[in-house]
Amino acid sequence: MRPFVLLALGLILLAGPLPAWHGTAVVAKTATGAVYVYEKDATAVPPGVTVGLNRLNRERQILATLVEADATDGDGDVPDQYRAAVEAAKARGLPALVVLSGSTVLAIVKAPTDADAVVRAVP
Repeated sequence: MRPFVLLALGLILLAGPLPAWHGTAVVAKTATGAVYVYEKDATAVPPGVTVGLNRLNRERQILATLVEADATDGDGDVPDQYRAAVEAAKARGLPALVVLSGSTVLAIVKAPTDADAVVRAVP
């Protein structure tokens, strides 16, 4: 029995540790943008949201902006840079703050009203 254990340990050392021993690597997505999507005919943008977006732009260097849910380009389409945010916000319900990493939605906050809620939404 002892030679078998020694042989097994030797093989493990030669082959390196098993992948299960390492666990799974998780790649964290970094927020690159935050978009507050609203319907201009239904609601006004709360002043706290504007302040929070400004703080994200200045302090966190994240492109944070407002977009009206029905905004379109010259062809009648939602501009590419807002497409993921607008679709996610409409699915969750307007108004909503959508946090993005590129075009990947990281988080959606329904109807934030103050600057701290906007800033806290970005991981």
